[in-house]
Amino acid sequence: MIVVFGGTGRVGRQIVEQLRHEGKAVRVVTRDPTSAHAVQGVEVVAGDLHDQRTLVRAASGAEAIVCTVQGGDGKGNNGPKGIEGAGIPSLIGVARDTAVQNFVYVSSASARADSPVGFFRLKFEVERLLRTSGLPYSILRPTHLMDTWVELLAGSITEKGKATVFGSGASPVSWVAGKDVARVAAALAVRPGEGWSADLGGPEALSLTKVNELIATSLGLRINGENKMPVGMLRAMSPLTGPFNEVLARRMQMGALLDTQPQIVDSSAVWARFGEPLSLSAWLKINRPSGREGG
Repeated sequence: MIVVFGGTGRVGRQIVEQLRHEGKAVRVVTRDPTSAHAVQGVEVVAGDLHDQRTLVRAASGAEAIVCTVQGGDGKGNNGPKGIEGAGIPSLIGVARDTAVQNFVYVSSASARADSPVGFFRLKFEVERLLRTSGLPYSILRPTHLMDTWVELLAGSITEKGKATVFGSGASPVSWVAGKDVARVAAALAVRPGEGWSADLGGPEALSLTKVNELIATSLGLRINGENKMPVGMLRAMSPLTGPFNEVLARRMQMGALLDTQPQIVDSSAVWARFGEPLSLSAWLKINRPSGREGG
């Protein structure tokens, strides 16, 4: 049995689908099982990272645990301090006690001890805890997901004819498809953990400006202007926004990172092992954006 925490999320759903396609027994753990649109043949159970008893029940019989849960889009107890700071460490403790053969953790290539974004510092601490836990583990560190950013950018292009640009828009980024992250996670989950860790970036490094152009082309639209958010503005507005909207403030911090820290990774060794990843153009052909603001 492979137990997936976060199996209803963007990447988690694709991991579950991949595992079921391979005929593996899968259990998805979610706080609200009635809201889960499960893949056929998948067991869905209730579990909360903040409730130790439900974690123990959910992890019962697990050969491997896959954790894609993240607090970047949450607030309060479901934000980074509650999820990365407390919930996932609790899950690691349960996994250690139940002697799982592999704990697959989906982290981030931006996870660093000195990151200016608290969310990424906490993800780095989860990685450190996992490496010293004694558990067999695998850590995936994807860069920015095509799935997330295309959804974010397409709405502005469709509704306003404008490209959303954080910083200069010229910094190259190794965007990666959620499908490729899921493919690697699923492949690792069916084997014992080997203390493996790697950054996962796509086959090309594209600027945000180029990403907007490709999205517009896929929608058959033209960009008539830019909605620019300079790094200085993002940094100044984030602490002012935090008390009212901590999620938006966090996104501002992350947007500033696009221009202020390297966003290119060499994942050629990973893809040589697990198969070639999708380019953004190829991803857009498969997943044509809806072009609706916020969704």
